[in-house]
Amino acid sequence: MDSYSETIIETPDALKLYLSVKPELDRLVTDRSSIEMDVKDYQLIMRVTSDDLISMRSTLNTWYRLVKVASEMISLTSSN
Repeated sequence: MDSYSETIIETPDALKLYLSVKPELDRLVTDRSSIEMDVKDYQLIMRVTSDDLISMRSTLNTWYRLVKVASEMISLTSSN
């Protein structure tokens, strides 16, 4: 069963988040899933396609963690 998920994260730091995690796009979490990521205005858009629900969960968890850590690092290093 093919699964598809689209997550939209709205933040003024969408481009910074994308650039922070972009190097990881070349690495597969599993060979049963794939991820695409785009930035549109203030939105970071993640699209995950997978062969099964287990690989979907695994891929989403990995990428949510990566984006969370990148967001925390951006917050820590911002000049506010």
